[in-house]
Amino acid sequence: MNKILLTLAVLWTLSLPSLSYVKANQNFQQLSQQGQIRGNVQNAKKPVVGATITLLELQLVTTSDSDGQFTFEKLPPGTYTLKISYTGMQSTEVKAEVGQRTTVELKENSIAIADVQVVGQVSNVKGATSTFISRQAIEHLQATNLGEVLQLLPGQLISNPSFSEVNAPSIRQLSDSQTKNTASLGTSIIINGAQLSNNANMQASNTASAGVLSSFSTSAGMGTDLRQISADNIESVEVIRGIPSVAYGDLTSGVIDVKTKASVEPLQTKFRLNPTLKQVWAGKGFDMGAHKGALFVDADYTYAANKPIQTSESYQRFNTSLQYTNTFGNRNQLYTNSTLAVGGYYDDSKTDPDLAVNQTINQAENYDLRFSTNGRWNVNRRFARNIQYVFAAQLGFQNGMQQRLNTGDVSAVSNALTDITQEVGYLPSNYLQRIRIEGKPLSLQAKLSDNFYFSTGRVQHGILAGVQYAFDKNYGAGKYFDQTLPPKATSGLGFRGRSFDDIPGLHQLSGFIEDQISARIADRELSIVAGLRYDHIQPFQDDNKFAFSPRINASYTVWDNLKIRAGYGLSAKLPTLIYLYPENAYADIFSLNYYKENPNESLALMTTRVFNTVNKKLEIATSKKAEIGLDYKWNNNKRLSLTYYQDNTANAYDMTQYYNFTTVPRYTVVSQEANEKPVLSDVVKDSLFVVDYNTPTNNVHVRNKGFEFELDLGRFASIRTAFTLTGAYSYTKREGNLPYVYGHQVANQPFDKLGVFNARGQEHELFISTLRGIHHIPEIRLIISLTAQTIWIDKNRYFNYTSRPYAIINITKNGNREVIPLSEAEIAAIPETSGLYISVADTYHREESWKPLWLFNMKVTKEFGKNYGFSFYVNNITNNRPLQASTRSPTEYEKRNIPIFFGSELTFKF
Repeated sequence: MNKILLTLAVLWTLSLPSLSYVKANQNFQQLSQQGQIRGNVQNAKKPVVGATITLLELQLVTTSDSDGQFTFEKLPPGTYTLKISYTGMQSTEVKAEVGQRTTVELKENSIAIADVQVVGQVSNVKGATSTFISRQAIEHLQATNLGEVLQLLPGQLISNPSFSEVNAPSIRQLSDSQTKNTASLGTSIIINGAQLSNNANMQASNTASAGVLSSFSTSAGMGTDLRQISADNIESVEVIRGIPSVAYGDLTSGVIDVKTKASVEPLQTKFRLNPTLKQVWAGKGFDMGAHKGALFVDADYTYAANKPIQTSESYQRFNTSLQYTNTFGNRNQLYTNSTLAVGGYYDDSKTDPDLAVNQTINQAENYDLRFSTNGRWNVNRRFARNIQYVFAAQLGFQNGMQQRLNTGDVSAVSNALTDITQEVGYLPSNYLQRIRIEGKPLSLQAKLSDNFYFSTGRVQHGILAGVQYAFDKNYGAGKYFDQTLPPKATSGLGFRGRSFDDIPGLHQLSGFIEDQISARIADRELSIVAGLRYDHIQPFQDDNKFAFSPRINASYTVWDNLKIRAGYGLSAKLPTLIYLYPENAYADIFSLNYYKENPNESLALMTTRVFNTVNKKLEIATSKKAEIGLDYKWNNNKRLSLTYYQDNTANAYDMTQYYNFTTVPRYTVVSQEANEKPVLSDVVKDSLFVVDYNTPTNNVHVRNKGFEFELDLGRFASIRTAFTLTGAYSYTKREGNLPYVYGHQVANQPFDKLGVFNARGQEHELFISTLRGIHHIPEIRLIISLTAQTIWIDKNRYFNYTSRPYAIINITKNGNREVIPLSEAEIAAIPETSGLYISVADTYHREESWKPLWLFNMKVTKEFGKNYGFSFYVNNITNNRPLQASTRSPTEYEKRNIPIFFGSELTFKF
């Protein structure tokens, strides 16, 4: 890593001229030395209005006018790269020289043209490794939500559509039950410039006993649930896997940047059907009149049931949005894009009516109202060429309910909120308990940035500077239940109601500055993007925290067709409200449990001990990323990209089990009169109890590394077929930062010690390749793609799962938590019957290694003229599902591969 940093530093130094040869007035080119780049954008010789033209080297952006014309003014002499994009058209890049007029012909992104792209394309946003996914690729994929679109990334496993659980994004990370939250929470989802926030999601049943989990579907403590985002109104997706620009914040994994449809388009409807899903979508772009912009309106309804014959589990989603775009001014000085979206889902899971013994019902509802507006003002001043802004508000309405029938022994619970011993009433032996959680998360954000540029000698500098503010708070009623039929305690920890409105809001203040350097060394292009980001949460409170995130990407063109690149950077994900302000732990312990059939003769005394679970030492989770790669092009349409990466998040968030000690008074009965409460002894004994509960920590350490490859062989005209080969070798290691502490009560043995074990962990390796053949006959508007995905390596192993501790903690009344190391002889002397001994199965010491596995899929898209279309797909077309023995547990077998699955889609345009 130090070598990479040294190399980047040398490149930076070489890009700057010697100060002894640069006069002060050369720092900023005089207007007399500057010129213009003019051009026009057209399609089929007709002007394209509202196309976005980006001058990449200087980070300048403008928009084509009503005649398709555009202008960049006051440019230093030189040759620049223009990127032109427009909704429904293929993006393109052209070279333009100052003083030159450029005509750009955009092609419709349609299967009627020969070079339409239906796979992810290699992209490097400001030097960062990324993948661009177009509308046509999404439509051919027949994706039902944003999560399915990610299957086009190198190294991503192909799966069947499913709405049965939260769809958590994972970029360059092999996720297990513990690292899933890290990957998801660290992924930034951006729609039309506005970052979606899940920071105020508090939908957890009891953080002290269950962490961020609930019996119903919830993404609390995670990132955005991608099931909520329909794929049908998406124009493009840019997935940044490498080191992103410092303009992106509140992340550790990557960026998913979504642009939705915004242009004038005919009415389009889609009807999608597969064995588990029914979906209908409609959208239309309206021309609001001359100089009045465009309005795109769409609506989506989806019904999904993973088990069609069992209607007790279902998922329903609806979304509708309006997006307005326009440009103002004689030279299109102001571009604005505003989106109003309303959507939600209803996730229902209950016991099959034929097996309704426990009357279990888990329901989750989530409705969102989102408004965002982003724009660009071409001021064209020396230190303010482009002013860009984003203002966004997101209001959610979350309702969760979990119900079950309590059966068994008669028990009692407490509702005390302070340390106390009090009499409590007994509950029925059988009763129905319900917990309801109502959240109303509000997210506000504002972002303002400025682009300008200058020259130092022959080196061009494109400067981006900005500030950002975000506010997250939950105004919901919170957790509540019937106080006469409260939930039973879990592991000795009781449930209490909690108002979310009482929880403080989360303030985030950020600033960033970035320099995009362009130069030529040995007549070859050098590009360096270097910046610094500063994030500060709760800046005006005692619990404020801050983080600096320097980032740098560099690339150098060695030959005309070969480019090498490298990057290094830090990113910070700020803690969400559920980690900053978890609920208290309420330990409810019987001081006397004296039950009689006659209620007048029963007496229950319960002691409540309250523990504050807030961790004031909680750090901001930070990731360190590094990558190096090369891009090679040949024969105009062939390309190879190779990338090696490392990613280290040493302090990811977790809800970690914590042990505490407390004393509880114990009462005894000395006599009992008929129909009277028992008489208690005057002698009260204090007993020492061990209480364990969850508290937020930075206990998860995740290391990722791997190698990605993307080979595009282009289209072979003789067979009308294009071939791509992508894949990745991925390695993820997850381990705890804190020792694992454990102990349990054993009959007839004193419970006076806790064992301290090595932090446990898991390693996972995966090597995947995906070969796609795309047969395309544009004359009849037909695309047939065949996909062969191979899992060459799939291994996972546990480590540090030991049976005996290396140290102990004595359980004492004064709460002393001194860790006392044990000698090897003392460790070996711990018997298997001890409360310090953990029985670890042999399977935890064996590696799981699966044989190579092949998956073959087919997708077909056919358009009948310009008005009708039909698509279908088959996953695992050979129905290859081998039954393989586990290497970890040889007597257990697993049917591998996804089941054969198919779906179809009808499209109408009017």
